[in-house]
Amino acid sequence: MSAAPVISSGSNQFLSLSRKFHRCSAFRGRAGSLDFSLAPVTSSEGESGRKPERPRGRRRKIRRNRAAAVSVAEPALSSNSRHQAVTARSSGASSRRFFRGIEGLKSNERLHRLVREGELDDGLRLLEGMYRRGEIPDIIPCTSLIRGFCKLGETRKAGRVLRIIEESGASPDVITYNVMISGFCKLGETDNALRVLDRMSVAPDVVTYNTIFQSLCERGKLERAMEVLDGMLQRGCLPDVFTYTILIEATCKESGVGQAMKLLDEMRSKGCKPDVVTYNVLINGMCKEGRVDEAIRFLSYMPTYGCNPNVISHNIVLRSMCSTGRWMDAEKLLEDMVQKRCSPSVVTFNILINFLCRKGLLGRAISVLEKMPEYGCTPNSLSYNPLLHGFCKEKKMKRAIEYLEIMVSRGCYPDIVTYNTLLTALCKDGKVEVAVEMLHQLGSKGCSPVLITYNTVIDGLSKVGKTETALELLEEMVVKRLRPDIITYSSIVAGLSREGKIEEAIRIFHELKNLSVRANAITYNAIILGLCKLRQTDRAIDFFAYMVSRGCMPTESTYTTLIEGLAYEGMAKEALDLLNELSSRGVVKKNSMQNVVVSI
Repeated sequence: MSAAPVISSGSNQFLSLSRKFHRCSAFRGRAGSLDFSLAPVTSSEGESGRKPERPRGRRRKIRRNRAAAVSVAEPALSSNSRHQAVTARSSGASSRRFFRGIEGLKSNERLHRLVREGELDDGLRLLEGMYRRGEIPDIIPCTSLIRGFCKLGETRKAGRVLRIIEESGASPDVITYNVMISGFCKLGETDNALRVLDRMSVAPDVVTYNTIFQSLCERGKLERAMEVLDGMLQRGCLPDVFTYTILIEATCKESGVGQAMKLLDEMRSKGCKPDVVTYNVLINGMCKEGRVDEAIRFLSYMPTYGCNPNVISHNIVLRSMCSTGRWMDAEKLLEDMVQKRCSPSVVTFNILINFLCRKGLLGRAISVLEKMPEYGCTPNSLSYNPLLHGFCKEKKMKRAIEYLEIMVSRGCYPDIVTYNTLLTALCKDGKVEVAVEMLHQLGSKGCSPVLITYNTVIDGLSKVGKTETALELLEEMVVKRLRPDIITYSSIVAGLSREGKIEEAIRIFHELKNLSVRANAITYNAIILGLCKLRQTDRAIDFFAYMVSRGCMPTESTYTTLIEGLAYEGMAKEALDLLNELSSRGVVKKNSMQNVVVSI
């Protein structure tokens, strides 16, 4: 059986090319006379293995046809090569974009991680690198990065993040802008916040505006806030109840309740219903203007406005009643609250108790305190502290300690204010040993003493001549990492001066400079008095000159102490001359002058 003829690959390609040229009109125009009616070219060897013979004329014809075909095919082949080159370049660009996209994903994942771990500066550096490489950052970690910088008060870096987002082709949303605006507003940088508002690529929402309104109004820029409100309305963003409440509160403070009521009318006309917070702002404004009766009427009308007053509404009026001495009306208001099924809170009772105690009506205050559980309210330390202070003020220490024990037995633990009140009373009563003992028991009672606690006891000890114990407490303060202030040192210096330990007092005084504590007139006066008592008026005058050179203004007590010191040393004439000169300058008052003259 004869073998099938095999078509050579070169001849096959040539036939394919010739068929394409026959279909091309341009080719037919140039080579229409050529003969392409060729039989397929068989393999180079036949069945016998010999090459087939071809007539010489036919070979010449084939050579001519091939030459013509090549001359026509060259432009087409050149064009095909260019197309392949362009395709290759396009494919390369696509590949680069693809790999850049992968790198961008990796960068965004790393950015997520850095922000999550709090590495904000590293996150910013990565973001800047992404921007240079043309990678588009993810909005979510970028927003978190802005929030993180804003919390640290680094709004400049937060602003840089926002700029990169805007310029990199990413699309910041309203949340991103709101975070940035909030950061600026919290630091009082309202101008920067407004600049961000003006360049926002998305429509701001009511949260955006409310943040700006709050910041402007807190800084007394109501007029600017009203301008922003106009812009808000022009952009089609409708104010909500929070918007108007912010503006109404600011208007009450700056322009009075009358203007605020006009804004309330505008609010209603625009279909925005005020809530109880809005009305409470107005009630508070009325009370601050002394219009308590008007506030009471407004409170009673609130249900007709479709809004029932809450416990805060009543507390505002109650506090105002107490501050104007109308405690009987306050008690009546408390009864009205119960009748209206508005349950009073612990704050309600504390307002009344505090006022009654300040007025010395301790019995009535106790009566109010004892009624609290009937209304479901448990007294707290703020309920008991005014009572304890009242007992201490009346020097009823036994009664104060008794109520302290009642307080603890009812599960209400005293706070540092409670103990400071008792310590002050004990020291004033001269019971400094008891005060020191109580001070050392505070830690075991879960109440850590603070600076004022130590100052109270140190001052009490210094006044009764127990400066050694006072100095021990000073060292104890330092061990507990409580930094003594000028009040601490002034108490000790004064105590040492009274005891005649003037050199030690002066030594401690000079240590203040190393401790970065600036002496005040009380400190200088204590040493001047100590020197004068020791008949060292010359040194006292030198110390007075030093006081002035250090920029500390002398007080009337400074001058009277020096005058008395001169008289005490037998220099009555000099003392009178100085007294008259100071009196003529108005430095020493007439009543003080009379007291000094008597002593002379």
